[in-house]
Order: sequence, then structure tokens, then C-alpha cells
Amino acid sequence: QELAPLGPCTVSAVSERVDQSGVSDVDLLFVIDNSGSMASEQLKLAQQLPNLVTVLTSGDRFPGVADEDLPAGATPENRKFTPVKTLHLGVVSTNAGGIDEVPANQQQAIQSCAGEGDDGQLQNSTAVAVDGVYAMSRNEFVGYDAGQEVLAPRPNCDISGLPKYQVFEAGEDEAATTALAFGCVAALGVRGCPFEQQLESMWKALAPSQGIGNSNLFKFINGSKGQGDRYNQDFLRDEAILAVIIVSDEEDCSITDEGKVLFSLTEEAEEEFGLLNLRCGIYANEESYVQPVQRYVDGLKSLKPDNQDRIIFATIVGVPEDAVGMPIEDILALPEMQFSENPMAAGFPSTSCVSSKGDQAYPPSRMLRVAAEFGEQAVIYSICADDYSPALDTLIDKIASKLKGNCLPRVLTPGDEGLVNCEVFELLPANDDESCPEEFGLEGDPIDRNINEMGKTVQRKACKMKQLAVTGNNEIAAGNGWYYDNFSENLKDDCNPGEQQRISFRFEGGNTSLPSGAGATFECFQPVARIDNLAKGFDAVNTRCATSGNADDSICAEKEGADGYQLFCQPDALTCQIQCAANPDCPPGWVCAAPLSGDGQEKYCQLPTCPQDTAPTGS
Repeated sequence: QELAPLGPCTVSAVSERVDQSGVSDVDLLFVIDNSGSMASEQLKLAQQLPNLVTVLTSGDRFPGVADEDLPAGATPENRKFTPVKTLHLGVVSTNAGGIDEVPANQQQAIQSCAGEGDDGQLQNSTAVAVDGVYAMSRNEFVGYDAGQEVLAPRPNCDISGLPKYQVFEAGEDEAATTALAFGCVAALGVRGCPFEQQLESMWKALAPSQGIGNSNLFKFINGSKGQGDRYNQDFLRDEAILAVIIVSDEEDCSITDEGKVLFSLTEEAEEEFGLLNLRCGIYANEESYVQPVQRYVDGLKSLKPDNQDRIIFATIVGVPEDAVGMPIEDILALPEMQFSENPMAAGFPSTSCVSSKGDQAYPPSRMLRVAAEFGEQAVIYSICADDYSPALDTLIDKIASKLKGNCLPRVLTPGDEGLVNCEVFELLPANDDESCPEEFGLEGDPIDRNINEMGKTVQRKACKMKQLAVTGNNEIAAGNGWYYDNFSENLKDDCNPGEQQRISFRFEGGNTSLPSGAGATFECFQPVARIDNLAKGFDAVNTRCATSGNADDSICAEKEGADGYQLFCQPDALTCQIQCAANPDCPPGWVCAAPLSGDGQEKYCQLPTCPQDTAPTGS
């Protein structure tokens, strides 16, 4: 939880997970459906990809927009976030094969389903973007330059020699060049296998060829192996944020070896398993034919066992547009999300949403069930929407919230000895021998600590770390441990405005990182900090407002912000408080009450759990 006033108490509390060196790297994997119905959807996605790259690499949510022209709710402060320093951009299709022998008379799309299909390999061809593509379900030509009545190919995508995935590195690469290459590669066209295996393609692209633990997790059809450390080697980085974005209008049909019968084109298969377009929906929960959805939850989490909060799972899929923002369980319960045969189109499933242009999509229950396991780190959006920018804006916000690194949301107040009243506990790696070695500044024996991982409380062993004092001239005391850093020159580059303070580490030999697989929690209970003079509204509660020891209302009046709270200088505590007449004037959970001392004094908002009228104990 963020450091926040417990007003009118003069102490603040914080308990926060600390990334040891700040997270500045992002790996983005797009899983794009390239079956025959996806022409319009790919076009809408292509329109947004350049902005996605530009925003992430610039740290500006509204590139090219002047401060005075920002949309409602945006400010010069909240438009900015810590930019990505390195960005990996990969694209994989939904074609994971599944047909052992394809009859020669079958169309090109069916031919592409042979064997393992695209085999989870990252795509780097720009041929579709250059040549354009004909939609298989209609006669019109579809290309990738938006805004024209007749869409045309993109000759500027005639790029040769592109790597398997696109890379942006701050100071070396131009974001516009990376964005162009990525947008061209992401145009996969609509000649891909019509039997989509979105989740299996995603997992095969990321999975190592040899896993540990659950061996079935790393097995694929036909005895094939994951591409994470083979063809797609080096795309995925241990320290980076991983964001997976699935874009598809169909249900996932990730089959087992036995489930290859669901893609069979024979009359015998039709007699036993039903019409081809209905089979995946009918057998969506039959684990002998279709892989369990838990496979993909466990798989993704296994990639970052000690940093699962760095995984974002996003989907632009067939959910009703008005369901976006609802709890996932509520979406899954909607009538439109229940699989059934379409009474108006025999042999096809009923639609879950239809776009304004008539493009249809179908219930994606399996992908939503995976998303539900990632809680607040999931993004759900409708593929039937006319504009995908809100989906990618939400994705950007999720990523930006994790780029804060080890920067702290509030200023802390060091005491006379150069120490802050806080403690840091190193969270030991899962395979640690549960010792607390002094060479890493650790003290005592391991203790249990509860931490939040993707909305769930889990217990880890932890060691208390020694705090190093910082003197007035910013000299750090000798020894190993952590210190409060509000003076380093690179704080402005590494931390957002208002958050330019952090926890830093120092160990023998000049090492500034925790051991591989370790993390840290940061816990404080201390007097209210010297909040920046620019703090407004609620953030200014409990800041000092005395002139020569007397209450000065003018100081608080200058701190009233856009949140509408009216501040005054409370004469007992000599701190700014929210003036009120009744409870609705106060923040949620607070009450409007008069001070215990001094009849006739102004009422102000108070947190019921705090002792009232305490004299200020800190600045």
C-alpha cells in the first residue's frame, strides 16, 4: 500500500515491495489470429501499434499534445511516467498445427495447419504488409493504410533482414524505426490455419525446451518442444516485465495429441465429433482433447517464479463491448458468453459480439479463465470495438505502474542520525538455504513475511537488512546494507516527478543488487514527512501550517487542490486538515468530527482508528 497520511495522526505507514534496481525493460509478445475472418481486426490493431511503441519509449501518454490541449482528467504531471529503456517486440500467430496429413485439394489456409504449423516461432516477414491481402470471407481488398476508402498495401514496409523480434534500446534506436518494423511484421494476413490455438502458441513461443518440475507443462503435440530457448532465444528476459497480448475473434482450441481428431476433415470424424466449426466449443473443457487452461497459468508464472507481479496478460477478444470493465466471472456468466449452435447459421456457434461493420466474434471463455488468474494484471477488451486504443492505453497504464522500480511515492524524514524509521526485509529466493549472511548486510535468523503476488497473499522467508546512515553531506556509512537515497544525480531520470526518492543497496565489492531471485519489502512507521510544497488537497493533509508557532490558515488555503477539499490550519496540531460540516465532505472511510479539546473549534475530517488531537511529533 502506498505511503499515505493516517490523519489527523502525525504518523504515516507504508509497506511496499521494492524492486532492487528499478524495472526498465519490457518484453511484449503479441499473439495474433491470422485466420480468414481477421482482416478488419488486424487493420484496427495496426493503426495503434506505432503509438504503443512511441508512448512506452517516451514515457509520455500523449505524445505531440501540448499541455493546454490535454484531454479531460489529464495533467502535465500524470501524462508522464518512467519510459522504457529497452523494449523487445515479438509476434506469433495462432497457428500451432494439428493436422498430420492434409489432403492435396485443401485450400492454402488448411495446408498451413500441417504438422506443428508456425510452431510458436516469432514472425519477421513483412510480405503481407507490402503486398496487401484479400479477405477470405469477402470480395473486398484489405490492406494496412488506414483512412482511405480503398485500402492499399504499405510499400514502406519493404524492409529486408529484420531480426526475429524487434528491439528498442534508449540512446541507440529510434522509436519510429522500431515502431515501423514492428507494425509491418504484425501484419500477418488472413491465410493462416482456421483452427486457432491462441494459448498453446503463446506458451510454445515462451516455454523453454527443457522444463523443471511438471514435465507435462513442457510437452507439445508430436513430441515438439518449446521455443523459448531455441528459435526465440533471448526474446524473454528474466528481469523484464512480460506483457502478452492475444488478439483473436475465436475461442481457444489448444489441442492435445489425442485432440487432433477435432481438426480432422474426414466423414468419420464428423459423425463422431460433430460439425467442424462446433467441435472446439463442445470439447472446450474435455482435457483429453483440449489442454487445461491451468497449463497456461502455471506456464506463465513459471517463467518468473519470484516476480510474478511482472506478468501482464491482455486479451482483445470476443467479449460484448458493454461487458468491458466488468469482473471476469460476471462476463463469463453472460448469456452471450455461453457456447451454443447459432440457430440462424447451422453448423456455426452463436456470436458473442458483432462489430459495427458486421464482423463477428465468438465466446472466448478459455482465455478469460486464464485472465482471471492474473487479477489486476489482466486486461480484457472487445475485439468488436471500432477503436482498440482504449485497450492499449490500459495496457500502457499496467506497464507504466511497474516501471516505477524502487522509487518511493512519498518523501521520508531522516532523523538526526541519518536514519529513517523503516525496515527492509530481503525476501529469500525459493531455493535458498534460509540463512541470513552478514556479507549481504543481513541480520539474525530468517523470519516469515507475507507478500502480495498478483492479488494473493503468499508467505516467504525473509531476513532483516542493516540500514546504513546517510550524513548531512550525503556520505553513506561504512558496511553492507541499504540506505535512503534522496540525493543521487540520476533520480530525475529514474523516478517519476514527486517520487524522486528510493531505497538503494550497497554490498562488498561495490555490488548494488540483491542475489538472483531475491526481492525486498520496505516497511515504515514514522512521523509525517516533509511533503513537497506543491502537494495539494488530500496529499497536503498533516503538513505543517504554523507561523511563529501560531496557526496560519493562509498556508493551507494555498494547498487546496482540484480534488475539492477545503483545508484549514487546525490550531491544536498546527497541521492542515480538511474542513467539513458532515461526513460526505470527507474522503471515503473518514468522519467529520470536532476536536476533543476546545469547544466551538472547526470540525475536520478524521480517521476513526487514529488517536485524536495528538501534537505534531515530526516535521
